[in-house]
Amino acid sequence: MGTGSPRKVSAREAIQAVQSGDRIVLPLCCGLPQTLVEALVEDHERLENVEIVSGLQIEYKFLEPGLEKAFTFRTWQCAPPIRKLLAKGTVKYIPMRQGDAAWMFSQDGIWPVKRALIQTSPPDRNGYMSLGVSISHVLPCALEAETVIAEVNEQMPRVLGDCFIHTSQVDYLVEASRPLLEFPPPKEIGEKEKKIGEYVAELIPDGSTLQIGIGGIPSAVIQGLCDKRNLKFFAMGVDGIVDLVEAGAVDPGGGISDPASIRVTEILGTKRLFDFVHDNPMVEGRPIHRTINPREVGEIDSFVSVLSAIEIDLTGQVNAETVRGKQISAIGGSFDFLTGARYSRGGKSIIAMTSASPDGKNSRIVSTLPEGSAVTTPRHCVQYVATEYGVADLRGKSISERADALIGIAHPDFRDELKAGSAT
Repeated sequence: MGTGSPRKVSAREAIQAVQSGDRIVLPLCCGLPQTLVEALVEDHERLENVEIVSGLQIEYKFLEPGLEKAFTFRTWQCAPPIRKLLAKGTVKYIPMRQGDAAWMFSQDGIWPVKRALIQTSPPDRNGYMSLGVSISHVLPCALEAETVIAEVNEQMPRVLGDCFIHTSQVDYLVEASRPLLEFPPPKEIGEKEKKIGEYVAELIPDGSTLQIGIGGIPSAVIQGLCDKRNLKFFAMGVDGIVDLVEAGAVDPGGGISDPASIRVTEILGTKRLFDFVHDNPMVEGRPIHRTINPREVGEIDSFVSVLSAIEIDLTGQVNAETVRGKQISAIGGSFDFLTGARYSRGGKSIIAMTSASPDGKNSRIVSTLPEGSAVTTPRHCVQYVATEYGVADLRGKSISERADALIGIAHPDFRDELKAGSAT
């Protein structure tokens, strides 16, 4: 909560504030305070049953073998490095909307946090520090936590907007200077992904506000937008946005009511992106309740959400979380963005995926979802579905019309089987 006069200490000294049985919150991905986490792990023999809460990470040093007695991880994400730990109980996955994270771990929530470990830019002359590349849930949680420990990294970009914390709100300051963890875009994009990117780009008109994720298909979509104009971006910042700014595709901002054209709660990328967002008036940082929130999204005209999926059945039910009943991904912000797009004037939601599994043995458009599959998005919420074979618009279609539309964009090798399945 802050003492009014934070102490400048070493990471090892600051971590002494963490006690056995505490629940602590960490930022995501590129915002991970590496020096603090390393000190926490080094001090593991002193600690028992410390529960760490956060989402997607680039590295999980606190979950390495031998640390099970000291640390567990409660999360709304299920990245590949931690899936095997679900059965062991070291990782506690919550099937929840990412937009609920700030409340879930607040003092009024289900799992209130006691300590917050954050990473910030150096304070300005008035004592305000930007949370930079990771704001989302960690800023509101830190403002309520009993103890706040800030790793003040001179290499953290100073992102503008509603993403600052004052030194008086921090208990311990740990000075550091080290490169942020990076989340680079894919080095190569496959031909299928490129084709999907072209189809999706055709659905995005000039002047749209775009929410897009990470991976091959989102990168392909961004590549297909270079000839667009006056685009805006929402929720996540990725390297490809810099390419679009340089191509003249992004609204330069500067308007009276909405000066920032890139409004983000998380920034996942490389130093190129970090340098771009530093003190850039085009970029506005926001906490999670002002981004991953369908009410906020619905107020934005021409909002376009591009989401991924594992499979979709012929009625339009989308599974973006499980394979053969095993959790491999998460809900994230998908439902918030999809719902918000429905209420946006001129908004669109797009489910984009390849038509078949990477080995080509299984269709990702299926007659019915397998037993045990999660229904991430119910059929009545789905608008566009895009594969490398085209786009299906499911709005207003009957069950049989939906099936026909989806079969039309399925891989040709599976269309006869799907037609037979739809007829039963």
